[in-house]
Order: sequence, then C-alpha cells, then structure tokens
Amino acid sequence: MRRIISLLLLVVFYTLLTAVSAEVGVRLGRAAPPPEASGWFWRVPDPVTGWSHIPNSVGRAFNPLYEYDAQVAFNSRGIRGPESLGYAAAEDVYRVLLLGDSFVEAVQVNDGETLGEQLRILLEEGLGQPVEVVNAGVSGFGTDQQLLWLREEGVKYAPDLVLLAVYPHNDFMNNAEALESANQGAISKPFFALVDGELQLRYYPFDPATAPEVTSPFVEVAPPDIPLGPLTGVADWLRPRSALFRYFDPRIRLASPRFAAWLARTGLLAPGQESQLVAQSEGYIPLTYRVYTKPLAAEWQDAVALTTALFGEIEQTARQMGAASAALLIPSPESIDSERWQRILTQFPAMQSGVWEREQPEQLALAGLEQAGIPATSLTDAFRKNFAVGPPLYLAEDSHWTATGHALAARATVNFLGESEIIPALAGHALRLTVVKPPRTAWEWAVLLIVLLLVVSIVWNIVQTGPVRWLRQVGAGLSTTVELFGYVARQRQFVLLPLLVILLAFAGLLILAQASVVGPFIYTLI
Repeated sequence: MRRIISLLLLVVFYTLLTAVSAEVGVRLGRAAPPPEASGWFWRVPDPVTGWSHIPNSVGRAFNPLYEYDAQVAFNSRGIRGPESLGYAAAEDVYRVLLLGDSFVEAVQVNDGETLGEQLRILLEEGLGQPVEVVNAGVSGFGTDQQLLWLREEGVKYAPDLVLLAVYPHNDFMNNAEALESANQGAISKPFFALVDGELQLRYYPFDPATAPEVTSPFVEVAPPDIPLGPLTGVADWLRPRSALFRYFDPRIRLASPRFAAWLARTGLLAPGQESQLVAQSEGYIPLTYRVYTKPLAAEWQDAVALTTALFGEIEQTARQMGAASAALLIPSPESIDSERWQRILTQFPAMQSGVWEREQPEQLALAGLEQAGIPATSLTDAFRKNFAVGPPLYLAEDSHWTATGHALAARATVNFLGESEIIPALAGHALRLTVVKPPRTAWEWAVLLIVLLLVVSIVWNIVQTGPVRWLRQVGAGLSTTVELFGYVARQRQFVLLPLLVILLAFAGLLILAQASVVGPFIYTLI
C-alpha cells in the first residue's frame, strides 16, 4: 500500500512539474491570449445599416487562438483612419472610398498594415501627390449595407473613386434575407428585396424590437441547452489565471469537437459552436459552403440576382457623386488552398458526395459586376502564385489576411487601377507581385547560430578523433547513459530522473564545447 501511495505521489509530482513547466513556457512564448477576450469593443447598433463602428473606439483585437494581436483605432466618424480624415478633402488630394467587410476593416492587423493604408502609400508613390483612402470596411457587412452606408455617409466624403471589395464566399448570402436570417437565426439589419426588377428596402430604419422572429434557422437540431457542469468553478478559476488553460481551450475545440462538447457538459469548457455542430446529423452541410454547389439552388440564384442589382445601385450612386467605380474580388482561403478544402470535406462527410465548384462564386460576382458596369479584378491568381512560396497570406484558423496578404492585395489593386486606366496617371506603373520573405528576427538568428555551432563542434570532433573512434565514443556514452537510467529505475529513485536528464544534457553540451574550435574560449570564460 505504501508503495502504491508513493507511486501516486510521484505521478502527481511529475504532473504538476510538467504543468508548471508548460505554463512557464506558454507565458514566456506569449502563446496564449490575455485573460479578458477583446470582444466587439468597436461595434454598436445602427438604424441605417444594422450595426456600425463606435466613434473614437480604441482597443486591442485578438482571437482565442492568439493568431494575431493588433491595435485597432476608429476616428470620431467611425472610420479606421486618422482623425484628420474629414469629409472635405484638400484640392490636391486624390481620395478613394474603400467599401468592404471584415477583410477591409482588418482588425487582424495593426492600423498601418491594412489594405486601405498600404493602398494609400502605394498610390501616393505612383501618383506623386497626396492620397487619402477612406476605410469604410465593417465586419459582417453585405453589399446591401455597403450601399446604405454609401448613400447615407459615403457621399459626404466626395471621393474620386469608389472601390468595392467583394467577398463572393459570403456576400451573396449576406444580401439575401432568407439565407442570412436562416444562417444567423435572427434578422439584425435592413434587407433589400428584388421585386419585378426593382429593389425594395425592408426593415428600414432598423429597429430590433420590430424585426420579425426567424422561425426556421438553418440547423437540423437546435443547440443543446447545456447546464452548468460540476467543474464550472474550476474552469472559472483557471481561465483568468492560467495561460496554459487558455492555450489549450481553443485547440481542443478544433482538434476534437466531440471531446470539447463533452468537456462543456462537465463545465471545464464553456459551451461553444462545437456543441451545436456535434448535435447535427451526418448529412449536415453548413449554409456558407452551399455557395459552391453546382448547380446553385433557386434561393442562391435569387441571391446572385439581388447582388447584381445592388452592384448596379452602387455604380449609379458613385456616378451621381462624380466618382469612378471599380471592384476587387477577394478569394476565400479554401479557393486558394486545396488542403484546406479537403479538410472541409473531411469535417462534413455529406459534402463528399456532392458536386462543388470553388471558382463558381467568383465567376458569378465577376459576371454581376460586368453587368452593373463596374470594372473588376480578381486577386485569385496573385494569391495562388504566392500562397506556397512565401509568408502566410491568411491566418490559419481565423481565415482573414495577414499583413503580407494585405500588402499583396494592395499591390495587385494598384496594378489593376493602372492597367485598366481607371486612374490614368498609373498607366505603366507596374508593381512586382512576388511576396518577399521578411528578414529573420533576432531570436531566429540566435537559434541558427546555436545550431551552427553545435554542427561545427560535432564535425570538428569527428575530424579530430576519426569517424570510427568517434562512433565508439558515442556508443560508449549511450551505453553508460542507459546503465545509469537502469540503475536509478532499479533503485526506484524515480524522483531523480528529471535531475538526471538535466545533468546529462549539460554534460553533453560541455563535451561538445570542449571538443569544438571554440572550446578553449568557453573554458577560459568558465
């Protein structure tokens, strides 16, 4: 009995030692997000568009996986840009009004790394005059909300160019009341309807209190009502105190949704989207991916027709302002990355038997923009050429652009504006669309130097002693190490094992140092 208790205490000791070591490592590596989630600190309800930015809101944006940590600031007009960016522009300033959703809003990157800011810098270099880019991107916005904002607020900026950033992956769904309300489970904004070829606006101005209830949300089984589990108190105590807990929480949800759903029932994890996904049947396919279905269902065809009409209204509004209009199409990560698409098919087995066309949303959007008279370019080719050869263009799980992705999009957009002569002064001004790897950090150089010194030490040792003798020495050392571990195990001194590993590692480094060309200098310092 005493031996069992000793063994259990030993297991507890090593478990705690491992947890403490991992906690220290996560904190030193800044691999976990802060205790308090960033939330939607910049969003407020809006009767015109459903929601908008809180004027003068400033904060720190990050996701649970801590893929990014960005400083985000909005000016007094709710625009992500400097306070000096007012309605009136100076006479010598070329002004671009950039409409879009979360890709344009870009809370995943710092203020100076957004598409809008990098586009401004490149345009100033190409035009040789001051340029202002009004970043009107708002996360979750569809083309309908962009049109409403343009009519209400955008016209006040009197831009020279209205540049529309289209995200075909979800813009069609965002614009269609039947699809968007089913996906969200609620009506949270005004919607347009296409009636006899004319756009009719509903729920405007928007009041959530008068919005009808959605009776058929797009889920086969409603999210389970999970009561507080017995370990809820433990999780509540760990979450603000343990970086290791915050590190593993989102990764468990991604790696094993079923296990995460079980942990939610125990209270160790807060209930999340995985609990709803696990409740669905094997035939469940998320609504957002049905835009790739070939052929499109009738409700999606209606959404495409509605979006095309909205494109036409944006073009007409821009023309009435005396501004040119243009559009750029943002590719979804799964349309660029075949491996990501395969993971989606694996996650939702019912999709494996369907016919899917990843190019379809972009083709439909391009056709709609052409019909509306808006010159457009796709960023797909530029992103595909650079996807596997340089730094990441998309965040792995968040799916938005990295700073590198924003930079590439800005360069491709400038080339398009010059080639199409939308901005005639840019004609012949072609930028390179090859992503350049960023310089190595000091930590990366330090690691490379250490590895290089170790390799040089080993090679020098082999040259000095000869290959055969060196192999014999290595074999003897390994044999001694095995005997030492065996002796400690036979004596049941398991508590000494971590100390033994540390001592052997230190001894190995000293042996390498002594045998290397820098050995004498190291021993001189010692």
